[in-house]
Amino acid sequence: MNNFRNSGSTVEYDLPRSANYSRLITEGLGQPIIDGFRQAATNLIDSFRVYQSAAGTRRCTCAESKRDSCCSEPRNPCYCNCCIGDTDLVVYARLGERRVVPINIENRWRRDRHIKLELSDFKTRGGGTSPVLGQLEPTTTEFILPPCGHKEIILLIESNFFDKQQEDEHKALRDVDDCLVSYADLCVIGCDTRPIRMAVALLPRDCHPYILTCDCKCCC
Repeated sequence: MNNFRNSGSTVEYDLPRSANYSRLITEGLGQPIIDGFRQAATNLIDSFRVYQSAAGTRRCTCAESKRDSCCSEPRNPCYCNCCIGDTDLVVYARLGERRVVPINIENRWRRDRHIKLELSDFKTRGGGTSPVLGQLEPTTTEFILPPCGHKEIILLIESNFFDKQQEDEHKALRDVDDCLVSYADLCVIGCDTRPIRMAVALLPRDCHPYILTCDCKCCC
């Protein structure tokens, strides 16, 4: 702001000092531009971090062609590493186990929604048959979701470790050679969302076992 002095009939103005000009340029004009560049750089760094995190979950540790020789650690061999694509839900299990996955469906609208659930069969990445089976509980897959209401459904996942070619009295336990990943889609018709992509990774039984050592020095 310009200051002035009234000396009789003459009005004298004091011109702004160089410090005031610098403050005007730095704070009045330059600061919004600097803040904008700083915010843009922060957003770019955050986006890059999110991309790195998402890409890290999809990257396979061992290449398929080098699976036999790339790892030497006996407790973490290559066949224990699961190559999982883009999914919304990942469940780790072993052949013969059963998993219970609760899913909550919320209605954030102020009107009723008619919901219908459709669960596809589990298939391997190439579309082959899978030992994984999925079932929804309750079995009623159509219901009305009230305004601002929610409903819990249970996804039951199980895998059969019995060889179907064997007779019932001579059932043989099977195991997977490598981490076997199966995929399925859960479509929620009536809800404004894309299908839920689910993956079940079956680990071989010798992957990450409980280690019991017999080197205790105490006497029982």
